[in-house]
Amino acid sequence: MLEEQLKKINELSFQANKTKDEKEKEQLENDVKSIIFDLKKQAIDSFKSESDIKKFLDNIIKFNNYSYNNQCLIWMQNPDASYVAPLRTFNKMGYRINQGEQGVKILVPTFYSVVKIKTDEEGKFEYKPIFALTETELAKYKDKSDDSITFHSEKLSNFRVGSVFDASQTNMPLDEINEKLNPTMEDDRAEGIEDNFIKAIYRDGFKVRYEDKIESGAKGYCDFKNSTIVVHKGLSNLMRLKVVIHEYAHSLAHKHLLNNHQDYQEHRNKYETEAESIAYVVSKYLGMDTSQYSNMYLYSWSKDKDFKEIDDSLNTIVNYSKMIINNYEKIIAKNQDIELNESPSMSI
Repeated sequence: MLEEQLKKINELSFQANKTKDEKEKEQLENDVKSIIFDLKKQAIDSFKSESDIKKFLDNIIKFNNYSYNNQCLIWMQNPDASYVAPLRTFNKMGYRINQGEQGVKILVPTFYSVVKIKTDEEGKFEYKPIFALTETELAKYKDKSDDSITFHSEKLSNFRVGSVFDASQTNMPLDEINEKLNPTMEDDRAEGIEDNFIKAIYRDGFKVRYEDKIESGAKGYCDFKNSTIVVHKGLSNLMRLKVVIHEYAHSLAHKHLLNNHQDYQEHRNKYETEAESIAYVVSKYLGMDTSQYSNMYLYSWSKDKDFKEIDDSLNTIVNYSKMIINNYEKIIAKNQDIELNESPSMSI
């Protein structure tokens, strides 16, 4: 069934990329989206227990460079995957694929160019996909001395089916990769890591304030009105970091609650489930103890919801987990550049 659906995506995408009829192209693209929607539903319907939810959340960390759609596909084909990459990546690392192994299928996006065309009206432009240009227009676009038709942007066209392999399908030493990918964080490291998250939070337009006591008894909360994350000062380093990450998730994923507190009250479980799941993923990425996180909470919440709502929440969890991890890594990279530039040069 999966192979047939992926084959159909390949066929429809090929036709969509080939046609110059915009209406036909739109219909073909919608057909592809419909199949992808069905594939995601199959993946989510396959969650049978709390451990399935945990595996899927863990995969967000392992496959941080892959889209939500592809994470669903990887889950359907190999929920126990530990580290996936294309053949060329394993080859560059000096490893080989074991004989007879079949790749895990993923969707590789393809794009087309949109061009900007000057009109007779001053300051006005027309926009066209490159495949819709006439021969005369295409010649103008390719002529570097002619600025009447220029590149404007790229737009997602469709998908082709590609293959990746899991580390278990190679001669890569899995114990070594697990040790490198899953270091354990001790409490004394948490404070320094928290400082880096605070820098990332400030870059995203929020402040962090610590208070000796929070009247509600909560460990922290996100004040959207004043763009401030408030954290209870008296927590241990590790717990304080977890709270910072949880509220950081709220600040990014739930900005629409700024002027709609009623929405939060009505759907509190949904928003807290999303923030807690994002915090779990990021904490797992950092090597923190995640035993206190309840994946059963996400599983229990999802059982009573229809596919569209679960799909929306999982998409939020995947995308904002990746965003927070990437924001944190940018801060780390910036710090390393500063340390490198400030270190004294050595001369012989």
